[in-house]
Amino acid sequence: MISRTAFTIIALLGVALVVSSCGKLDQEEFEMWKNEHVSKMDQADADMSNKITMLDGKVDQQGKDLTEAISRAKDEAIAASQQGDADTIAAGKQNAKEMDAQLRADLTKSIDMQGQKAMDAAKGGDAELQKQLDAHGEADKAQDAAIEKLASKVMAIEEGLAMVAEEVAAAPTLLVTVTFNSGQTGLSGDAMQMLDGIVEQLMEASDAKVKVVGHADGMPVLRGSYRSNWDLSQARANSAAKYLQSKGIEAGRIEAVGKAHTDPVAPQNTAAGRAMNRRAEVILVPAHSHSHPH
Repeated sequence: MISRTAFTIIALLGVALVVSSCGKLDQEEFEMWKNEHVSKMDQADADMSNKITMLDGKVDQQGKDLTEAISRAKDEAIAASQQGDADTIAAGKQNAKEMDAQLRADLTKSIDMQGQKAMDAAKGGDAELQKQLDAHGEADKAQDAAIEKLASKVMAIEEGLAMVAEEVAAAPTLLVTVTFNSGQTGLSGDAMQMLDGIVEQLMEASDAKVKVVGHADGMPVLRGSYRSNWDLSQARANSAAKYLQSKGIEAGRIEAVGKAHTDPVAPQNTAAGRAMNRRAEVILVPAHSHSHPH
């Protein structure tokens, strides 16, 4: 925006041109006239600026005063509100305290009355109650005695079962029985298959002995390479033992024994009985075992 001074100068120049063109003012007079009017305009501008500055100061002061007044009024309102809240809270606390005291007194009175009634009832039934308690006590004693007796029997049974289990674990076990033809000591295919079925079990029980017992049917040995049933039964035991060795059972674990016809499992006077007696038995003997299966 063009200032007042600039506008005045432009106006004076216009007037000067007009006057100059009319020939009424010379150059010197024009300069004096121009300078005088410029000074007046500058002074007017300065006065106006001073008045505006004074007005701004008054407005600022009035705004500051108004802000302080509002702040004071707010603080006074808050203080009054807080005081009112404090009074209300204090009154509420006092009221609650009085109600609590009354409630406690009523509750104590009620408890005392109930306690007295209970004591009166207990006094009247003490004898009967004591009688019932004594009866229950005697019954409990009898029941405890019965339970203790039963527990002793159970313990004895458990001990007996443990001993039996130990004996069973230590007793020799007959694993398999293979049979032979009359006068023969060679293993049949079925006999070999039966011996194969116990090899893994013998391997697992590596600390146990393996006893192979050979038997005969009691018929007289009249010919062949064996002079008696003792020799025949021993050969049958040796045949089974050697087969087990070929399957990986250590020779030091195996004991081969011949018993001839002294331990039959079936009658000797029948063909079927004699066939059952021509046999070799493989027995697993646990370590420290002193028992025998027959």
